Amino acid sequence: MNIKHLLQLIFFLLSIGVMILLVDIVTHSSAESGDPVIATVNNVPVPKSQLDLAIEAYKSQTNKKQVTDDEKSKMTRSLITRQLILNLEEVDLLRKDKNIVSKVKEFENQLVIKSYIDRKIGNKITVTDEEIRIYYQNNLNEFINPPKVLASHILLRDNDKAMEIKERLKQGESFDELVKKYSIDLPMALEGGSMGTIEKGKSLPELEKVLFLLKEGEISEIVTTRYGSHILRVDKIYDDKYKAFDEVKDHIQKKLLLQKEAKAFDDMALELEKGSDIKIFNDLILGSAP
Repeated sequence: MNIKHLLQLIFFLLSIGVMILLVDIVTHSSAESGDPVIATVNNVPVPKSQLDLAIEAYKSQTNKKQVTDDEKSKMTRSLITRQLILNLEEVDLLRKDKNIVSKVKEFENQLVIKSYIDRKIGNKITVTDEEIRIYYQNNLNEFINPPKVLASHILLRDNDKAMEIKERLKQGESFDELVKKYSIDLPMALEGGSMGTIEKGKSLPELEKVLFLLKEGEISEIVTTRYGSHILRVDKIYDDKYKAFDEVKDHIQKKLLLQKEAKAFDDMALELEKGSDIKIFNDLILGSAP
């Protein structure tokens, strides 16, 4: 195991107790569910479900698809250490600590509330392809493509040389030939001076002021930047004003799902409030320090 994976595993093992607590609360007792036992600690079983959870969480945190046997062994040892600590009389007394009891109760409340909301809302809400397409068609202004051009340039060290090249272009010499012979931007010169696709707002302001005023195939006057003197040519103007539906479909689906969930939650909250005696003491809330 390399040092990176070792450090990731150590960090993971430090937080494993929280995940196991989650399993304990959800399953209550692994023995009752017929969970296979992977180890015993003073006759207390360590169920396989705890190791399975640890493996999945570790894979998620480290973006690993597989966990080695060595890593599984380390996780198992961590689970054993956890159980040894839980078996201590001192730890058993800590279970009665008011601060710990309060935190465990709050954690349990959050888990129960989340499970309730998932059952009432999360598992019942869907967004259809038709809804996504209707949203796209009715909100095209959200999906406007910024102006884009495909451009090339000849880059010269000084303005005098640029003026000479510009004059030769006016006399009918080939832009493509001149860029190969004289452009100091060597990587681009070998590609015919291609600057690739330029999206408005993502290039040098001096270049953009000129590029987005040129017609397709038009060659610019000399433009000076900190890199030198440029002679620009627009090779293509992209006229696809809006982003394609398939490009934004997933984004719309998530947005509509969140909107539906928010509305369903508000409706559920209003329904729960009906017939309830609720008092809000704004003098203790509004304007108070955090």
